[in-house]
Amino acid sequence: MFAIKNYYMKPLPIHRRQLLKNLALALPAGMLMPSLLASCKKDEIEFSGKAIVIGAGAAGMYAAYLLNDYDIDVVVLEAAPVYGGRIRPLQGFSDFTIELGAEEVHGEKSLWYDIVTSLNKEFVNADDESFYFIDNQLKSETQLANDNDLNALYDLIDNIENYFGADKTIEQYLSDNNIAQRVSHIGNALLGNEYGTSNTRLGAAGVASSSRKWDAGDQNFMLKNAHYLAVLEEKFASILPKIQLNTQIKKIDYSGNQVMLTDQNGNTYTADKIIITVPLVILQNEEIEFVPALPQYKLSAINAIGMNAGMKIILKFSTTFWVANLGSVYGSGYVPEFWSTGLGRSSENNTLTAFVMGEKAEYLSSLGAGAVDIVVAELDQMYGAGVASGSLIASYIMDWSKEPFIKGAYSYQKVGTGNSRETLAQSIDDKIFFAGEATNTEGHEATVHGAIQTADTAVEELVSKE
Repeated sequence: MFAIKNYYMKPLPIHRRQLLKNLALALPAGMLMPSLLASCKKDEIEFSGKAIVIGAGAAGMYAAYLLNDYDIDVVVLEAAPVYGGRIRPLQGFSDFTIELGAEEVHGEKSLWYDIVTSLNKEFVNADDESFYFIDNQLKSETQLANDNDLNALYDLIDNIENYFGADKTIEQYLSDNNIAQRVSHIGNALLGNEYGTSNTRLGAAGVASSSRKWDAGDQNFMLKNAHYLAVLEEKFASILPKIQLNTQIKKIDYSGNQVMLTDQNGNTYTADKIIITVPLVILQNEEIEFVPALPQYKLSAINAIGMNAGMKIILKFSTTFWVANLGSVYGSGYVPEFWSTGLGRSSENNTLTAFVMGEKAEYLSSLGAGAVDIVVAELDQMYGAGVASGSLIASYIMDWSKEPFIKGAYSYQKVGTGNSRETLAQSIDDKIFFAGEATNTEGHEATVHGAIQTADTAVEELVSKE
C-alpha cells in the first residue's frame, strides 16, 4: 500500500457496503499526539547517540521527523533520486495533480488524517456511482441493486471479519461459500486486487484478522487541491535537508558496538541505532547484506508476507464517454477496476485510472507500452467498439514492479502469513529497528497511516532502550 485510492495505490476495503470507498490510532481529529509524544518528554529520552533511517518513504520521513524533534542526530539514506517512496505525484498530465501511488486518506481516526487536516487541506466532496461489467453488459449499482449473486458477494465480504476457520485462498473461500461464477471477477476486484494481489494468492484468514483489527474509521477522503507528497514536504520540512538521496545501502554490519552501513559506491556510515523502512521485496530479495546474517526466524517472516506487482495506467481522453459522476468500473478482463481519476478535482474530468495488481499486473508489465492497448480494448468492450480507442489522447504507465528500489505494490496477507508481521517488526540487538507498512500489526498494512504508525512505534522503542 502497493490496498490501496491507496498506499499505496488504492484503499483496502472491508467495512462498508460500497467497498471501494474504504482500506490506528483512535484520536480525535486535529490532535497530533502519537504515542511517543504522549508518553515521553525530551528530558526523559534515554537515547543520545546517532541514528540513521534507511528509506525516505512515509515511514522513514516520519521516523526522522520524530527523532529530530527530540534533538537526536539523525540522517535519512534513500536509494532513489527522489523521496516519498510509493507516494509520487504526476503533474502536467491533466489540470490537476494525479497520484501514482497513495491516493486516499483512509479513515478519520488516524494520525495521517490529523496531519492532513492540521495543514488545512481540502477534501473532495462528490457523490459517485459504480458500474459492473456482468453478463457482458455494463450496469450501474442502482440497476444491480437486486442482483442476488452480487448481493451475496457483498454480504460475504462485509462479514469476512467473522471468519475464524482454516487459512485458505480467497478464491477457495468464495467457492466454498457458493459465490456465483458470473460475479467471481468482481470478487477478485473487491478483494484480491484491492489488497495488492489476486484471489488465488490472498489469504482469507489474514484478511479476516486485519478486518477485525481495523479501527481507523470507515470514511475515505481524497485531497482536492493538494497531493500527498506536498503534505509530506510541508509537515516534515524540518528533516528534508537530512535526506541523502541516491544512497543505496548494500550492507549492514551490526557485529560491533555501532552499526556500519555501506552504500553502492563503497561509502560507509556509522550509527548507534538504525531504523530500516525499505519495501518488503528489497528484504525478500536479500538486496541488503546483513553481518551477521539475519536470524532464520526473521527471514521466514519476511518471506511469509506477500508483495506483488502493481500498476496504475492513467488514460486521458478527448471526450468523456462515462457518466459524469462515475466512481469505479469493474471489468472482467486484465483490469479489475477503472476509476474516474479527476472526479471532484478536475474541470475536464477526462481521465481514467486502470488499477491492476498481482498476476494480471505481472502480465501487463511484461507488455511494456503495449499494456495500454489491452486496457483501452477492455474499455471498448464495455462502452462500445472504438469509443475509448477513438478518443484516447495520452497515457502514462506507473509500474511499481519496475521501480528498482521498490519492486512492487504493497504487502498483503498470504496463506500462512499468520503472525509474521509481528516477527518482522521485532528489533535486533537493540540496534536494528524495522518500520514500514509491511510491519504494521494493527490491521493497517498497505496504508500511509499504517506506515507512519509503525514509525512511531519503532522510534518509541529506539529512544526507550539503551
